[in-house]
Amino acid sequence: MSCPFRLVRPLLAAAALVCAAAAGAQDSPGSREQATAAIKQAQQEAADVKRRYEQARRECEKGFFVNPCLRQARTERDERMREIHDREVAARETLRRLDAEDRAKARAQRPAEKAAESGDREVAPRARKESAAPARSAPPSATPRTVDPRQQEAAATKRKEEAAQRRAQSEKRAAEQAEKAAQAPASVERYEERQRAAEERAAEKKKIAEENQQRRERRENKRSGEQKPPEKTGQP
Repeated sequence: MSCPFRLVRPLLAAAALVCAAAAGAQDSPGSREQATAAIKQAQQEAADVKRRYEQARRECEKGFFVNPCLRQARTERDERMREIHDREVAARETLRRLDAEDRAKARAQRPAEKAAESGDREVAPRARKESAAPARSAPPSATPRTVDPRQQEAAATKRKEEAAQRRAQSEKRAAEQAEKAAQAPASVERYEERQRAAEERAAEKKKIAEENQQRRERRENKRSGEQKPPEKTGQP
C-alpha cells in the first residue's frame, strides 16, 4: 500500500475535528464564556493533531517512500495548526477586548462616585449643625462639585488609546511567540531528516567501499594464482 493512503488514515479523525470546529467558529466569540471555551477547544485540538502526526510519522517510516510521506504529514499538520492558532488568537483578542472595556467602565465610574461621596460628606455635617440649632438661619447651600464632561471624555479617549497600544503590543508578542512555536517542530523534523539522509549516504558509501575492496582482493588473488610457477613432479 502506498504511503499517502497510510497517512490519511491516522490524520482523518483530526482533520474532521478541525474542520467541524472551524465551521462553528467562523465568527469571533462574543462573550467571555465563548472565548474561554474556544481557547480550551483549540488547545485540545492542537494536542490531538500533534499526537496523530506522530502516529503518521511512524507509519511513514515503515514504508518505502519515507521522505515524501513525511513531507505530506508535516504539511497536513502545519495547515491544521495554523487553523487552530488563528481561532485561538481570535478568542484571546475577545478576552482582551472585554477586559479593556470593563476597566474603562470602572475608570469612568470613579469620578462620579468620588463626587457623590464628597457631596455626602459635605451635606452630613451641615445637616447635623442645622438640627442642633434650628432657630438659627440656615447657611447658604454649598455648591456641589461637578465633573467637566469634556475633561472626562478626553480622559476616557486617552485611556482607550493607551489600552489599544498595549493590546497591539501584546498581540505582536503573541504572534511572534506563536510563529516561533510553529517553526520549532518543522526545524526539528528537518534536522532529523537530514541526519537520516546523512546516515543513509554514509552506509551506502561504506557498502560500496567494501564491495570495491572485495573486488580488488579477488583480482589480486586471481593474479597471484596465475603468476605462481607450477610445482615440479618426479625425481631430478
